[in-house]
Amino acid sequence: WLLCSPARAAEGVMLMNANRRAASAWLWRYQQALREERCLRERIKAARTRAERCTQALQPVVSHGSSPGSTIEHALELMEQYQQQLAEQIIQTETIRAEIEAALNTLPDPQRSAAKARYIDGLPIWRVANRLNISEVYAKKLLAAGLDTLQTVYSITLFL
Repeated sequence: WLLCSPARAAEGVMLMNANRRAASAWLWRYQQALREERCLRERIKAARTRAERCTQALQPVVSHGSSPGSTIEHALELMEQYQQQLAEQIIQTETIRAEIEAALNTLPDPQRSAAKARYIDGLPIWRVANRLNISEVYAKKLLAAGLDTLQTVYSITLFL
C-alpha cells in the first residue's frame, strides 16, 4: 500500500469525480439529441399551423406589401428547412445512440443494465433502481462503477 497525504487523496477524489462527470456528459449526448429532435418537430408543427392559418386567408387582400400567397410560401420554406434539419438530426441521434450503446455493451451486466436505463432510456435513478429491483444506493454505485470503467477503457478516444 502506498500512503499519500490527505491533500493528495482529496486531489485524487476530485479527479475521479471530474472523470465521472466527463463520462456522464458524454453519455447524456443521446438524450440531448432526442431533445433537439423534439424541438425540431415542434418547429415543423408551428410552421404547418401557420401555413394552415394562411390558407384560410387566401383572399386577394394585400396588406403591408405581402400577399397571403407569399406568407404561405414562407411557411412552406420554413417547414422544408425544418424537415431537412430534422432528417439530419435523426441521423446524428442514431449515430450517437449506436456509439453509446457500443460503449455500454462493454460493461458487465449489472452496470450495463443500469447505464442503459439511465442514459439510453433517460430514467431518473429511482426508476433505474425500480427497473432493476435494487436500492437507489446500489443503483448509484453501479452507475459510478460503470462510469469509472468507461472512463478507464475509453479515456483516450472519448473524454480527452
